[in-house]
Amino acid sequence: MEWQEVPGSVRAAVDRALSRHQRDALGEVEQILDAALRVAERVSPAEPKVADIVAEAGTSNQTFYRYFAGKPDLLLAVVERGLVRVGTYLEHQMAKHTDPVEQLVAWVEGLLTQLVRPEAARQGAAVMQQMTTNGRMREPAGLTLLDRVGALLVAPLTTLGRPEPARDAQVLQETLMGVLQRHVVNGTTPDAAERAHLVGFCVRAVGADGR
Repeated sequence: MEWQEVPGSVRAAVDRALSRHQRDALGEVEQILDAALRVAERVSPAEPKVADIVAEAGTSNQTFYRYFAGKPDLLLAVVERGLVRVGTYLEHQMAKHTDPVEQLVAWVEGLLTQLVRPEAARQGAAVMQQMTTNGRMREPAGLTLLDRVGALLVAPLTTLGRPEPARDAQVLQETLMGVLQRHVVNGTTPDAAERAHLVGFCVRAVGADGR
């Protein structure tokens, strides 16, 4: 029987089963990702072991390899989830403003905020160190993840009349990510003076300081 020929009540039953399966699978994946963060932070700068992550998650190797081909794929998933969360946070912060300069400032300050949250900073540093070491963040998939964060600036830069807003957004993204990476490597956080300087620098860089 073809799917289009299946009675509606049967389709609904299948959909419910699939939904439950998806929720269960998502819960297992989230559990493994959270465990990877904790283990990476605990053993940093050493490389976390799959066995330790599995034990921390309270799961099995079979479950782990059901979702991930190996540790590099797991770490990429951890970073991707983190960047998606950062992107959602930045969107929320930027949406509080209608002025494009204020949106730019919210973006810069929002990114820097990630570094001054102790637990998030420690865990992010540990994972990013591993990703940088094995080169995954330099691969197309890793670079695309970073570009999503910078792409949030295209709209306000367009409103500001920048002739090449996408290029400007990429430069600002790379500048801020460079600052973040420096602090991650050194285990430091930017103080108030540095944060203020970075905000002013970005505003001046797009010629919006005279508005």
